[in-house]
Amino acid sequence: MVRSVGVALIVGLFIVLCSAKAYASPNVAGSESSALVYADESESAPEHHIAASWSVFPFVFLLLLIATGPLFYEHFWHKSYPVIAVLLAIIVVIYYLYGLHNTHSPVHALAEYVQFISLLAALFIASGGIMIDVDKEARSLTNVIILIIGAIIANVIGTTGASMLLIRPFIRLNRNRIKSYHIIFFIFMVSNIGGALTPIGDPPLFLGFLMGIPFFWTLTHNLLPWAFTISVLSVLFFFEIGT
Repeated sequence: MVRSVGVALIVGLFIVLCSAKAYASPNVAGSESSALVYADESESAPEHHIAASWSVFPFVFLLLLIATGPLFYEHFWHKSYPVIAVLLAIIVVIYYLYGLHNTHSPVHALAEYVQFISLLAALFIASGGIMIDVDKEARSLTNVIILIIGAIIANVIGTTGASMLLIRPFIRLNRNRIKSYHIIFFIFMVSNIGGALTPIGDPPLFLGFLMGIPFFWTLTHNLLPWAFTISVLSVLFFFEIGT
């Protein structure tokens, strides 16, 4: 458990550092205030070069290892993934520090990462300590209601919080007939799609909020696609799978 959390932290830092190339360029679209800050800093601070395209390769390589490691080389992956993650992160940091001579981007990304992981940790710990007992029969409608409720509250307590809060009662409710598709639909509706309306809902949206995207931008632009997708999955689960 400790190793998993540690690697998750490293991977999160690596993701943010890979996105730090946006801060190395003053041409990135942003608010007028950000543009003024860049203009002021450019007079007193040395100019940073834009990160090369190949700098994303360590991140892509790590994703490929995460996807294929447990399937094709499980023993090696479980034994070596902390070392691999740290080495790939170090490569990116060294490139920014010594290749681009850019200390601002890693430090700025680290500050955002602390905010990001603090939110995830708070949701994980708080929701993980709550136990919900569902005194209902395991019917299709009951399952669909739980999934829809999870999708809604994921926008308030995050997909991490909603998943931790509801996965155990969901499994207990279906303990006599639990199938893999129950978990798959739970992941689709609660752990992923559900949190698409607020920055608190999905971690990538929270990173966008930290970079200046308005808090309610996703609610305004994603509400109809979110409702349509949740409705389609709910109907599919109810009529085709949930019976």
